[in-house]
Amino acid sequence: MNKKIYSNFILVLSLLFLSQSSLFSQVMRSGMEKDARLVNPLYELNVRNIELSAGSSAMGINSLTFDIIIYHTNEPDSGPFLFAAGFYTLLFNPAINGGGMLTYEIVPNTSDLTNPDAIPVNPHISGNKLILDRNPNYPVNDAPVISAVYPGTRIVQMKLSTSAFEFGDHPLNLTWGNTPSTGGGTAVYAYLGDSATDISGDGTYSVDSSNIPLPVELSSFSSTVNRSNVILQWSTSSELNNSGFDIERSSADNNNNTWVKAGYVRGIGSSDLINNYTFEDKALNSGKYIYRLKQIDFNGNFEYFNLQNEVIIGVPENFSLKQNYPNPFNPVTKIDFDLPLDSRVSLKVYNTEGKEIQSLVNGALNSGYYSIEFDASSLPSGVYYYRLESGSFTSTRKLVLLK
Repeated sequence: MNKKIYSNFILVLSLLFLSQSSLFSQVMRSGMEKDARLVNPLYELNVRNIELSAGSSAMGINSLTFDIIIYHTNEPDSGPFLFAAGFYTLLFNPAINGGGMLTYEIVPNTSDLTNPDAIPVNPHISGNKLILDRNPNYPVNDAPVISAVYPGTRIVQMKLSTSAFEFGDHPLNLTWGNTPSTGGGTAVYAYLGDSATDISGDGTYSVDSSNIPLPVELSSFSSTVNRSNVILQWSTSSELNNSGFDIERSSADNNNNTWVKAGYVRGIGSSDLINNYTFEDKALNSGKYIYRLKQIDFNGNFEYFNLQNEVIIGVPENFSLKQNYPNPFNPVTKIDFDLPLDSRVSLKVYNTEGKEIQSLVNGALNSGYYSIEFDASSLPSGVYYYRLESGSFTSTRKLVLLK
């Protein structure tokens, strides 16, 4: 072979080799860069914005909604999170149905996903599980992008309702079921290249139940004293299935805290408004007392709310005879009087001629506040007088009987 031709042949081969090597390097580099971009998106799958409400003005709190939200947490590393599919399992306490039929639905037009085919389908309940099935497949170029701005993209809003008057007084206990840590049941898929890839192990799962109201939330509880009567006042900022309140009293000097029922006040039932209650515990002996409310649900569950202060019924400073109430009356009225000292007491009723009609008290009494009932059923209508005598103290007042 001619030496010149041989040299040219070698040169062509060298150039061709260098060209192929360069092309191979570019392909490898491109592939490596592409592989470097295929990083699984990290995410948080949250249940948020749990809200209780009434189905209508005639119903109690019998409807509950909450959002399922997904939040992309590593956008700089993974690039856009192209959502491919998801299916979801949430555990809850079915006893919230309050004895009614529980229904469930995806609230229409509540998803932030730009492709409606990405929304889960066929919500249904199996025992204590709320299940949303996987959405159908769609092309990668139609994949919605999950927001990397907190709190993320709302997948759906769910609604649970009961046919009962209102939910039962049971905790919702809403939790994610069968997440990757426990195997199956809740999974999320993302498009990595053209492939829908299971990224369930790259997510965290949480439920924000901080805004679920307590069955009854007490906003205030206070007391005032009027002579030997204690006036208790309390307010609720929300109520759920509240049948009412037992008012219980105990002597503060009783170390055993023996409680007695002083009365009962009926509850509103269910309400998200402020409701005010009052109870008067009357004719108490001098001493120190403590009080508590026993809040009772319609199903019999209860909880206690304690008054934070002691209530003191003191000893009167002076002798006193109060005007009877009501006055005029028919046929029963009450007469109150105060004794600052232990003493012998006489309380009698007279007609206008000064004739004694009835003796209400005649004997020794301890210091304190007293309320005596006068029944005039056997007397004709007219004006009468009642007179209190104790030691050197005397006082007389007029009462009127109208039949």
